[in-house]
Amino acid sequence: MKSKVFWTRTVWELFNELPERDREVILGKMQSLTLFPHMYPVRTKGRRFRRHRWFLAGEWLVYYRVVDNDVYVRGLWPARIP
Repeated sequence: MKSKVFWTRTVWELFNELPERDREVILGKMQSLTLFPHMYPVRTKGRRFRRHRWFLAGEWLVYYRVVDNDVYVRGLWPARIP
């Protein structure tokens, strides 16, 4: 069963400002995430995004939570600072 993906408004606005290449990488990983929402690890430490699942997509870390088989994208964070 496919999961629905929900984006917060601020994350969606940031996503739309990303270069096309980064958006394609994130969306490519999101396709597999809709079929297997629990496939990525849970972050257990830290002040931000604790208990969120995350994955690396290009130069961005994508943080999300799974609630009742729905995926909620909660954050985009740069994987490295230029």
